[in-house]
Amino acid sequence: MSELHIDVLPVIGDVGAVADGVADLPADLLRRWRLAGGVQVRTLLTARSGRTLVGSAFEVHRPLTAYRKIVDVWTRDDHDGQVADALVTAVEERAWREGAVAVKRWFPERETEPGSEAASGSGRASGSAWERSLARGYRELTTPTWAGPVTARPEDTGHGQVRWRDGGPRRAVPYMRQTTDFTCGPVALQMGLCGLGLQDRPGREQEMRLWREATTVGGCEPLGLALAAADRGAVPEVVLSTEEPILLELCRTDEERDLRAFIQAGFRAETAARGIDVETAAFDLDRLRGALDDGGVALVLIEQFGMHAESCPHWITVHGVSGDGDVFYVNDPWTDADLGETWVDALDLPLPAATLDRLAWYGTPSYRGMIVLRGGR
Repeated sequence: MSELHIDVLPVIGDVGAVADGVADLPADLLRRWRLAGGVQVRTLLTARSGRTLVGSAFEVHRPLTAYRKIVDVWTRDDHDGQVADALVTAVEERAWREGAVAVKRWFPERETEPGSEAASGSGRASGSAWERSLARGYRELTTPTWAGPVTARPEDTGHGQVRWRDGGPRRAVPYMRQTTDFTCGPVALQMGLCGLGLQDRPGREQEMRLWREATTVGGCEPLGLALAAADRGAVPEVVLSTEEPILLELCRTDEERDLRAFIQAGFRAETAARGIDVETAAFDLDRLRGALDDGGVALVLIEQFGMHAESCPHWITVHGVSGDGDVFYVNDPWTDADLGETWVDALDLPLPAATLDRLAWYGTPSYRGMIVLRGGR
């Protein structure tokens, strides 16, 4: 093989039209690659020997985040894995230069990566793509029981690996993808309870039970979630920047607003009666760092716009922070599955401090809410 030349190409529009020869790649790869879009940042890497396309990799990630995800690596006649390794190295080097702290890899199967060996028609390479990836410093991610939408095809779950630039989170928190559009709070709470050792794994039955306990007829707000957490052995602390009812922006009628305010007033009275700490303050990131360093887990209410294409209040589980305090590790219950996101994107999602500080406001006028969970009985 002559000298290998790798190009890094931003993708705007159809990924198959970005470079010569890409449209002829296997149909399964192009189907996955063409799902990505919206605000996602997409990059195509091509490897050529002379004028011949001998390999390609597709990388995608959410904006405002500090990770990159390799969706697929395709190669032609790559018996020793040289082309595939060169493409992965190019993704990694670019990720570190741009400030990312993790490169994740998604595999439809553990044994091979489509096109790198089996789909190339050239026989098995020296070690599968999965094995070579582990050998270069990636580690396997635990596949969740609830990995995607309930309507997702099982074959779309796949398997994951990650390589951290500086070690990654110290605490392993199992992941769950919410099964409805409105149960991010119950799923975030379950993941927090698992992180504290108060629950073994998150599941749908508990998701629905928690939603019924904490709902304001729609989503869930901090006080109701704190009560549900206390009922399951956690010691919750609510930090909310207003004493007024929240999430009223989502209501369409005066009756809905009145009902939501009435339910929240009941939650507030119950937290007071049970001695649950509710502080009226706009928490800063130092407060969050301190809670995490003290062994706690935090549920943080965010405005997901920017990281996603639409505005929506959303609960995430913040379970760790980097040694320098510049990156927070998050389990996000939501994935844009219609755009090709998988659980690999949302597990241990690294958010720069500036991103979390920006997202952790919602409403008009804006307010800020957090529930710190600590182990109890």
